[in-house]
Amino acid sequence: MNLILPKKQFQTQRVGIYARVSTTDKAQLNSLVAQISALTRLTSHYSNWKLVDIYIDIASGKTKSSRKEFLRMLEDIKKEEVNIIVTKSVSRFGRDTVDALEALKVIKQASARIIFEQENLDSQEDDTDMIIFIMESLAQSENEQRSENIKWGLKQRAAQGISKLYNRKCYC
Repeated sequence: MNLILPKKQFQTQRVGIYARVSTTDKAQLNSLVAQISALTRLTSHYSNWKLVDIYIDIASGKTKSSRKEFLRMLEDIKKEEVNIIVTKSVSRFGRDTVDALEALKVIKQASARIIFEQENLDSQEDDTDMIIFIMESLAQSENEQRSENIKWGLKQRAAQGISKLYNRKCYC
């Protein structure tokens, strides 16, 4: 007697894309379009993935800026409306290390996963948390250093009297 086994059924995965840029500058908006386009193509490669939402934030990575779509994404994960998040990179995901790790905790508690396309990281794999922590720490440090360099440059130009801030017309 031959036993015919049923074909393995793949559960449909509900996928969300998270994309963020810092400003509405034309180059940044082009980057946003490129992020969404690339991640949409990525999701289409998997027959059991269904793209259900795209979360877009146009906000600075600074702590004071609001990321409404990021928070909505986390709520959708908690409600199990999305079980995979795909994003460009670790640096586009969290504002800082603590922020990223707290979000990662929410994702894991909901038995969901996040995939960082650029770094080829999947939170479902072992030891990913440590790698994400290290990469997020490096990204945060790089952003802080860039900010300090910009402030230093502005201060130096002001001290030398060549700052463009003083050449602006004042409209009262």
